[in-house]
Amino acid sequence: MIAEAMSYEERLRNYQLATELLKRKLRTSYVSQLIKSISLSEIRDMHRAIHQGESPSSGLLPAIEAIPQVRESMLYLSLFASLYRHASQADIKTEMDVPAIMVAWDFFCGTFPNHIRERRPYGKVRPANFSEAWVVAQALKIGLADLHYCRGCHGDTLVIYNSKFPPSCQICVLDSLRKRHSAQDCDLTQKLSLQRLGNCI
Repeated sequence: MIAEAMSYEERLRNYQLATELLKRKLRTSYVSQLIKSISLSEIRDMHRAIHQGESPSSGLLPAIEAIPQVRESMLYLSLFASLYRHASQADIKTEMDVPAIMVAWDFFCGTFPNHIRERRPYGKVRPANFSEAWVVAQALKIGLADLHYCRGCHGDTLVIYNSKFPPSCQICVLDSLRKRHSAQDCDLTQKLSLQRLGNCI
């Protein structure tokens, strides 16, 4: 939509939306893709004004399949995706619900206040910034990821296609691994106890 053809109220809403997205440090290229009535250079200027002269992030945009580096990250990504779906009144498989992404992100940040990339150390808790959260929502819309209900743990699980993790519930996989390690630790304890007993005889 060309800016000259827009009403004052529409332009104002676009600036308000851009401000809210930039406050959360969404990459300026994503803001520019969403709000075409504001130039990329002006969006970058807005970012600097909001963040006391700090330049916008540069470099490669995050890819959905590269965000989870460890299995535990899938738990948090599943939680964020579930929050987003519950916050949205739209079909997240066909459109991105921008207000719902912000609501889900703000709640997620309130739940994990020290996980954000700028507040090191961060690690397993992903998304680690609002751009990663945006990419999760984008992936759900374009079919690079999906949110499934798990009959095993009765929770939502995010499946990221073409990632290094198989399309199964990572919560159940982690629980199974934990039980296996616990059983192995128990067997080792029993063997050590028997060995000590044998040494005493």
